[in-house]
Amino acid sequence: MKRRDALRELMKPALASEGPTADDPAEAARPAKTRAEPVRPGALRTMGLSLKQMSADADDARTLRAQIEGGQHVVDLDPALVDPSFVADRIPVEHDPGFDAFVQSVAEAGQQVPILVRPHPDVQGRYQAAYGHRRLRAAAALGRSVRAIIRPLTDTELVVAQGKENGERRDLSFIERATFATHLEQRGFDRPTIMAAIGVDKADLSRLIGLAKSVPVALVQAVGPAPKAGRPRWSQLADAIARRADATAAIEQTLRTAAFAAADSDRRFGLVLSALKAQDASAPLEAWSDGGGRALVRIERSATGTKLHVDERLAAGFGDFLIERLSALHDEFMRTGMPTARTRAETPHRPPRRGGADGAKRARSNQRSAENPGGADRD
Repeated sequence: MKRRDALRELMKPALASEGPTADDPAEAARPAKTRAEPVRPGALRTMGLSLKQMSADADDARTLRAQIEGGQHVVDLDPALVDPSFVADRIPVEHDPGFDAFVQSVAEAGQQVPILVRPHPDVQGRYQAAYGHRRLRAAAALGRSVRAIIRPLTDTELVVAQGKENGERRDLSFIERATFATHLEQRGFDRPTIMAAIGVDKADLSRLIGLAKSVPVALVQAVGPAPKAGRPRWSQLADAIARRADATAAIEQTLRTAAFAAADSDRRFGLVLSALKAQDASAPLEAWSDGGGRALVRIERSATGTKLHVDERLAAGFGDFLIERLSALHDEFMRTGMPTARTRAETPHRPPRRGGADGAKRARSNQRSAENPGGADRD
């Protein structure tokens, strides 16, 4: 809507109630005033603010009109009587400058669009929000009532309305959408309902849930929504966590730094990803090779454990073979005695065997040299 048209619409009620009309002959016969009364500067500023807000919130105004025309009555509720949705869709942050600006906007221009609530299913006299949680928080912060539409909703209708409203506003980050989908799945909602709430197809939903499950919940809560990090960067983070045996230790160390505590959400994500990539790049390559020089097992050591990765492409079934013999190996280990930290420290370090034919030849040559110090080959 142009500013000129908005001004005309704004002034219609005043023109309809004040001044003569062409249909009134007596009034029309009066001479017109040659000079209009001056408009006060304060009124101009107020009108300019109203026009600016009308232009910025045109979509919200249309939504409100549609709600009213559809018979949805708007009421004022005490924010203290409204509980949040039973499924969280946002990751809380310690300090959100965007929310502070939103509260200031509501304080100056008022709440433009009502929130949607339902009567609380468990507590009489209370309500549960489907969407509009930021507006609810802003009203509570300002000590105002919150404008709301009350509608009876099932759990499924509530989460679909909650997800669609967020999707239309496009203000949830990638990881917030992924965790929201995971929370819905944990609540027992079926895939079609979750797809409708998130607004994705079956393949994208599987990727969202799979990635959310591959990143520790505590890490997501510590990092926050990270609005600038999309699926590619979160996938990089998940891959780095899967590759590193000491990923947990590296993450915990990063989370304890002063730089992480002082950073915003996007910067926190970058710090964790950089730490994991640095650990990944500096990790020494260690492998166990068979007599033919094939690196069948990749070994990853850390302060908290050791991982063996069997290359099933080179030795199909070897992993199952080892698993079936773990009990016997553990019994043998216990009979020979568990090495203490001092014993491990005093044990000479043996470099890992590398893959490749040259490495295997050197290993066999060293073995022959040890068995025959004189240097002559033995039959």
